[in-house]
Amino acid sequence: MVHDPKNIVVGNLFFIESSTDGKRGQTKNNELKSHTFDEAIDIVGFGRTGWHVFLVSALIMLAVINETMGISILIPASHCDLNLSATDKGVLTGVSFAGIILTSHLWGYVADTKGRKNVIVLSLVITTLCSLVSSMAVNFATIAVLRLVVGMSISAPSATIYAYLGEFTKTEKRTVVISFASVAVGLSYVFTGTIGWIVLSFDWRVNIFELVEFRPWRLLFILYSLPGAIGAIWLMFLPESPKFYISRGEDDKALAILRRMYVENHPERSGDDFPVKRLTPECSESVECVKQHGLIGIFANMWNQTVPLLKRPNLLYFSVCCALQFGMFMVSAGMGLWYPEIVNRVTKSNGNDSATICEVLRGVDSPEEDLYSYVVNECNDHVTSDVFVYVIALGSIYTFLYLAISAMLRRISRGYILLINLLISGLSGVLLVFINEPYGVLVLFCSFMVFAGISISIVNGAAVSLFPTSVRAMAVCLSLMMGRLGSVVGTNIIGLIIEDYCNLTFILFGGCSLLGAALALILPSR
Repeated sequence: MVHDPKNIVVGNLFFIESSTDGKRGQTKNNELKSHTFDEAIDIVGFGRTGWHVFLVSALIMLAVINETMGISILIPASHCDLNLSATDKGVLTGVSFAGIILTSHLWGYVADTKGRKNVIVLSLVITTLCSLVSSMAVNFATIAVLRLVVGMSISAPSATIYAYLGEFTKTEKRTVVISFASVAVGLSYVFTGTIGWIVLSFDWRVNIFELVEFRPWRLLFILYSLPGAIGAIWLMFLPESPKFYISRGEDDKALAILRRMYVENHPERSGDDFPVKRLTPECSESVECVKQHGLIGIFANMWNQTVPLLKRPNLLYFSVCCALQFGMFMVSAGMGLWYPEIVNRVTKSNGNDSATICEVLRGVDSPEEDLYSYVVNECNDHVTSDVFVYVIALGSIYTFLYLAISAMLRRISRGYILLINLLISGLSGVLLVFINEPYGVLVLFCSFMVFAGISISIVNGAAVSLFPTSVRAMAVCLSLMMGRLGSVVGTNIIGLIIEDYCNLTFILFGGCSLLGAALALILPSR
């Protein structure tokens, strides 16, 4: 019985169909036909390697959120052991983002010149080692340095994994595939909340050589690092992006990977039956630059790699992607700091009391102090179960919406979905100023954050599709760097103005999402 890949359910999921016509690679004159990458990947189909790339990408996305978000649970749990002050807690919350911002440009350059796979594996190994050492930290200075290094290393897979996954997929379906994989972002909240709840519910102590008192929060550091370690090992057995090899002019290596995938998907055929013998070069696939050596040479080469993004035809789309990421991170991550506090205050208020969100927050003197006083009581490092419930609930909402958006992307263009998401986010932020029903406040606040947050994966998918392979990782890294910067700016703006200008804060951030909706109209809808 001949196996027809067109009937595979997996293929329908991602709209990737394959052709088993062994003559497709030749013309009537028996001359070799040149295939574009999309034609080649269409012939290859979706099979075992495709599934492995998809699953490991999702796992790595989960690992990235573990490392950047999990610290918010670990900080209060380690409060007493590390003698953390309020200032120390604030530094630890933001130091990982600082590391990401510092190295995004460098990682983008390395990924575009040395390969996606190698960069992701190396950075995940460094991240895992630093997280393991973090579990043995005995003071603030040690853990601060380690978390900075973690941020500097996790910066690579946080952006490059989107390019890697997208380059195993047809151009027109990349946003759908990336959106499906991004469901792992929501699952990471569920993972960190659930594992944290289980581990921190115990209170045991083990002295290690009388130097370190090993407690549950230290074990949690190790558990949160496991997905990254597994992802690094898994990725070692997978191929480099064939699209990357094409961009480097190494068509023979790209063809070898595509041929291997073809044989995997068509076991009744051999490598000689693969109809693609030549690959068509893509426009703007090469970056002309003179390679220089030394530290100055590295910066010069990074600049050469960046220049194409600052020229036509890339400049407009690159600017829009950066602006969108800045605004969406500003809203979703900046407001995310307030999520436990607002939910806690609203749910503890009388359901019959009418109060807008600013009336609920009235009396908050310092967002950082108030958030941590909710999590920690002075030197009591017990983390209340409410924190985990809120984190798991938020992750469940993200997961459901990622799945819903991924399903809709199969029928509705990404441009329209991005526009609708940001409109919902913006209107929710503005309406928060006027709505005074407690559960209405909760729904609007969640919508405000979440619809901006889930739009990040759509813009990542658009970036992977819009830019040529030779600068794709750089484009995604730099746009996400602007996003991380937006999260830092958003958090600080809220801390500075929310007490005296609460209504203005929500109107300003809601307007940020509405401006993003207008910018979304500039990007191609597909």
